[in-house]
This record gives sequence, C-alpha cells and structure tokens, in this order.
Amino acid sequence: MIKQYPILADLHTHSISSGHGSRDTICQMALAASLAGLQLMGISEHGPATPGSVLPSYFSGIRLAPRKRWGVNFVYGAEVNILNLEGDVDLPWEILSALDYAIISIHPPQFTPWEVPDLTQAYLSAFRHPKVRFLGHIDDARFPVDFERLLKAAQAADIYPEINNNSLTPQAYRVDGQKNCRQLLKICKRLQLPVLLSSDSHGVAQVGDMGYALSLLEECQFPPSLVLNSDPVLLQQILKRPSRNCRNRKI
Repeated sequence: MIKQYPILADLHTHSISSGHGSRDTICQMALAASLAGLQLMGISEHGPATPGSVLPSYFSGIRLAPRKRWGVNFVYGAEVNILNLEGDVDLPWEILSALDYAIISIHPPQFTPWEVPDLTQAYLSAFRHPKVRFLGHIDDARFPVDFERLLKAAQAADIYPEINNNSLTPQAYRVDGQKNCRQLLKICKRLQLPVLLSSDSHGVAQVGDMGYALSLLEECQFPPSLVLNSDPVLLQQILKRPSRNCRNRKI
C-alpha cells in the first residue's frame, strides 16, 4: 500500500447476490474486509436490470442487516443501472430512499456500447434519484461522457466520481480506463473534487484492493486529501447528508 493513501474504506463491492460469478456471502466479505484492515465496508449489489442479480425486495431487506461485522462498520447501498437517456434507474424511489447510498452506472444490456455518442445527460438526469452519491466507472470509453461537464455538475450536487480499480487492470474489459482515469484525476485535482477509489470486488478476492488505482494516484500526484477512502468518518457524514440533487417527488 502507498502510505500517503491509506485505504480504510471500500464501498463498491458485490456479494453472491449480484451474480456475475460472485460466490461469496456478505459474512465472508466482512472477514476479508477485516483482514484487509478496512474500517468501513459498503455492499452495493447490482440493480435488478443486471442479468442474474437480485429482485428489488432484496434491497428492502438489506438495510436491516448488521451494521458491524468482524469489527468493520457496514453500510448498504446499490449500484443501480441507468436505463435510458432520461436517467431512469432500476430501483424505485421508496427503496432507494431507505438505502445508505447509490452508485449510478451504465452497463450493457441497457445500453449498447457506442450506441449513443454522449451519455452525459443520462447521468445528469439520474442525479434526481435519492441517495445518489457516486458515479460508477465513468472511465469506460464504450459509454462516453463529457468529463468536465459531468464532474462540475457532480460537485454542485455533492456527488463523487469513483476511480475503479477494475478499470485499470491489464485484464479490464472496459475500454481506455487508464487514459480516461488520468483525465478524470486531472479535472478533479483542478476542481478540488474528492474521488472514491473502488475495488468493485465480486466476492472476497479484491476486497480493499486498490493497487492499480493507487499507482495511478501517485503517478498523477493526486492530493491525498482528495481521496475519500482515507477518511471513513467523512465518508459516513457524506452518506448522511440530505441529497442536494433529489427532487421531492416519486419517479
């Protein structure tokens, strides 16, 4: 681990409930988080539009799960799918409101890669949903966005981009992750917009593992003060803030 970037939190993770080859339970992931020295762990299963993931009812119950496991504090969210250019997502208002946070992401099959030349507006429209706190892997060139416009709007809405470790590995299936994450970090550094590093671990294998992301931060000389994973107390405060972006109505 690079000492100036202590990793004490990991909020983008998936258990067996998300499918995608995940085989480990939340309890097994909690033990892995404890062994990795994490203080805060988030479970963010894929929304129901992802093939093989859970039904909406799962998210209604997960908020009642234990808040401490193996000495690690737990929060429960969802990685919701943006479904269309209007920014609709695959969990209803009432369920999202009861979660700790939501990550908004674009995946197939909701969108076909390179189908739309600019998906910025889809993200911006999705800001209206409750508990949206993080932008999921916007580095993927298959689903292009205007980084400058999106990040400025996110900053105004108290929403934070992630630097997804899985986008940076040699085996990454996302496109241009290294190049685009460098651009993201450059803009965030100029805007003084904090980022969330994410393992995007599916099961225990990568819980708390931000190795590629940390190397990129060091290369870009990104300020440690702008890395949310080093301050679990601040992260929990962010999750508890009222949404600036949420419209007081049902979708």
